[in-house]
Amino acid sequence: MSFEIFEGEQYRVGHVVVRGNARTRDKVVRRELNLYPPNDLFDLTEARNAEQRLRDASYFSSARIYPLGDKPGVRDVVIDVEESEKAGDFLFGFGVTSNSGLVGSLVLDLQNFDLEDKPKSWSELYKMRSFFGGGQRVRVELQPGTTLARFRVDFTEPYFRDRPVRFDASLYLFERARDDFNERRSGGTLSWGRRFERGRWAGWSGEFSLRLEDVNIGRLDAFTSSEITRDRGSNILASAKGSLVRDRTDSRFVPSAGDRLRLGYEQVVGDHNFGKLTVAYNKYLTISRDALGRKSVVRLRAEGGAIIGFAPVSERFFAGGTGSIRGFDFRGVGEYAGLRNDNVGGDFLVLLGTEYSFPLIGENVRGHVFFDSGTAGGGVYRASVGVGARLTINLLGPLPLEFNIAAPISSDRNDDEQVFSFLIGSLF
Repeated sequence: MSFEIFEGEQYRVGHVVVRGNARTRDKVVRRELNLYPPNDLFDLTEARNAEQRLRDASYFSSARIYPLGDKPGVRDVVIDVEESEKAGDFLFGFGVTSNSGLVGSLVLDLQNFDLEDKPKSWSELYKMRSFFGGGQRVRVELQPGTTLARFRVDFTEPYFRDRPVRFDASLYLFERARDDFNERRSGGTLSWGRRFERGRWAGWSGEFSLRLEDVNIGRLDAFTSSEITRDRGSNILASAKGSLVRDRTDSRFVPSAGDRLRLGYEQVVGDHNFGKLTVAYNKYLTISRDALGRKSVVRLRAEGGAIIGFAPVSERFFAGGTGSIRGFDFRGVGEYAGLRNDNVGGDFLVLLGTEYSFPLIGENVRGHVFFDSGTAGGGVYRASVGVGARLTINLLGPLPLEFNIAAPISSDRNDDEQVFSFLIGSLF
């Protein structure tokens, strides 16, 4: 059997026409399409990718992109969208983890915000008919909890000054009860980031951020080690951080193929002066598919970090817990000092691990087996093996649950071990 294929004529992009956006600005829709008149060739793959990006934005329920016209070598591009009626979400929920205890959550999330769309009347403000249509995002979050409490306000402008540069600003207040002291952080961050779609840096994204923070250490226990007590009270930290990310995975949230690399360096000045270098790499491989098309996936993970100079305990590396080395308490791995062998973290971090996940029941229940290892600072190299399950229950919104049973096979005598760990979290 043979096939004879005749290619159609290539054509360049003429005008880009946006339709269906009653309240959202044209530029918010147009900028998701990486095809520019009058020199770009029309690329159907890019058009389909842009449709997906528009559908992923919560303020559009549908999107369709297609060429139109009959001029030789030129076609206009039409972007048809259907706008979502809602201006934002008010969410409440809870989470329970072996890392952080019970945490509540109240969130106001405005995902198509427009700082320039000021209300003309109190009625417009009350009915949420203003501050809408600019593609910006404002998120206000309150998280009270048993061991952790947090309040933060985030603002995002995905196209700063109408350029493909993402701008984020945050203000936050964070308090957490540690084993030997209370840690309270208040401050803010500014960051600028860009994803490169073309050229030799295609697939990479870069970010530069500034942080100003007051870290307050208080309520120290008796006989706490000098490494912790010398940082008692207020510690002013200012930092600049640069990071590079290359993401080639097939899904941002549930990857089954590809890899993700992150490199970062932060320089901190103020009451303490030091640098912090971090690197993380994850590789995903689909091993098989069952009769229903469900995938069995292997994940390979490597993470490292190093501190250059002298950092306070609050800024050092710790390991242990979900997302680190299961089989150990959250921040249960580090170096130890003082009469009570307080965990004071380490100046370097190494984490290596692998996980094999497979379908169990339907699309929402998966099992996994894993090997985690690493260390935070000197001492014994820790390792653990274990099994677990992840579930997603659609009850008034997605409710993710994860349960793990792990057995340490290498540990320091001062480590805090934890055979069973869990995570239950939801927003609804």
